[in-house]
Amino acid sequence: MKILRIALVVALMISATSVFAQKTENFKTFWKSFVNDSVFQMERTHFPLTYIYFQSEEIEEEHDDMITEDVSAEDWRFIELEDEYSKNKIKKENDYYIVEKVGIENGIYIKYTFAATNGKWYLVKIVDRSI
Repeated sequence: MKILRIALVVALMISATSVFAQKTENFKTFWKSFVNDSVFQMERTHFPLTYIYFQSEEIEEEHDDMITEDVSAEDWRFIELEDEYSKNKIKKENDYYIVEKVGIENGIYIKYTFAATNGKWYLVKIVDRSI
């Protein structure tokens, strides 16, 4: 009887673990929706969103004058992530995906950071180093 109870407890623990262990969605599948669907993009952006950018268009070599803002959902606008003026490089770094938007001879350089929460990818930070 005692062995039966132990086996039952172990079986329940294994089944509970599999129910609660979520697999993170495929990033490339997520990315296609994020790029093309404005509602999905809004839903999958963590607010307030950290947005870091240069203070002015004149960038001094000695100073890296960056400003950090928190963007609210009310201030959010759809981001055009794929266009003919830039290319995207997608990199996996630890538990994050970084998408680098690199301009084609135009000075665009933006890093978008995505983190998984409850098995779903969310945009959590933008660093715009465009010149």
